[in-house]
Amino acid sequence: MNPLDQELKNALRRQEPSADFTQRVMAGLQPEPAPDSRWGEAIRNLLRFPSLRWATAAALCALLTIGGLAYRRHQQTVTQGEMARAKVMLALHITSSKLNVALRGVQRADRRDQVQDTQRSE
Repeated sequence: MNPLDQELKNALRRQEPSADFTQRVMAGLQPEPAPDSRWGEAIRNLLRFPSLRWATAAALCALLTIGGLAYRRHQQTVTQGEMARAKVMLALHITSSKLNVALRGVQRADRRDQVQDTQRSE
């Protein structure tokens, strides 16, 4: 036999349990105190009645429907706001271009007036 086989044989040989083995096993079998589940127990007790189950299901359906409709309305409001913003930005861009054209015309007229004033003064 090689040393590994010998070590395995020694590790797996039959042994008598210790004197307190039974007590340790029995202590491990004692049930742990149940966690305090008042809410879960209360809900389970309420849902034992079929009418309350249906009422709960109907309330959940109503809440989901109302939530979905509210979300859809919010999305529409956001979309309308984005469209209004885009229109305002376009209007500002057009106004800016027109004002730039008018400003160039005024600047040309001022330059002409300055040239005419300098020619008269000479």
